[in-house]
Amino acid sequence: MIRYVRVFKKVNVGAAPGMKYLARLFRGNDVTIDQLCQEITESTTLSYPDVLACLKAFEINIAKHVQNGSAVKFNILGSFIPKIKATAKETLEEVDASTIKNFSCRFYPSVDFKRNLAKANFVEAELNIKGIQFKDEEEVVNP
Repeated sequence: MIRYVRVFKKVNVGAAPGMKYLARLFRGNDVTIDQLCQEITESTTLSYPDVLACLKAFEINIAKHVQNGSAVKFNILGSFIPKIKATAKETLEEVDASTIKNFSCRFYPSVDFKRNLAKANFVEAELNIKGIQFKDEEEVVNP
């Protein structure tokens, strides 16, 4: 289940801008590599150190290939594609490495991964946390 909260926020775009209520993702705790290793260990015959070694090598090799300008593609998960942002110049001679302003990596989910994401269910997050007090109505997270 994907959890969300209702928030009151200023919306500047669209036909009717102003203060509006909308759903925002309520992110849970991040999953660590240790948690993933434990889960994989429990669902396979691999030991924790074997899984950790594989995941670390996986991480290092993906980064290496993307940093070398190669896309890394997985059938089930998707693709990690390197990309650059550059400043446009008037002539070909003006374009060189100094015109590249940013190098990054974009993740594109596979068709199967997107299909699974489309099946997600949503539930409002329970935010009855003892001790939290809001100053005024604009700060209310769960009206």
